[in-house]
Amino acid sequence: MSHHSIPKEEKIKRFNRLIGQLEGIKQMVSEDRECPEILIQISAVRAALAKFGILITEDHLDHCINTSAQDKKGREAVESLMLALKQMLK
Repeated sequence: MSHHSIPKEEKIKRFNRLIGQLEGIKQMVSEDRECPEILIQISAVRAALAKFGILITEDHLDHCINTSAQDKKGREAVESLMLALKQMLK
């Protein structure tokens, strides 16, 4: 059962932007750019990755948790989400 409020294509598009930002940082390092410039870009990637994590979390809450929270499957979904959030926030 796979329901998604946010289209897979949108998720992939956002993820590809993250990859592009990381490649940009790699290029900056190879060009010996100034450390403050690189650090600013690292900060931007961290923020974008956090935003992506929130997007995925919201999607999961909207379609996996809300539709099945009344039964055992719902409780397992909540536990799964909590474990994932703990891992993400380490």
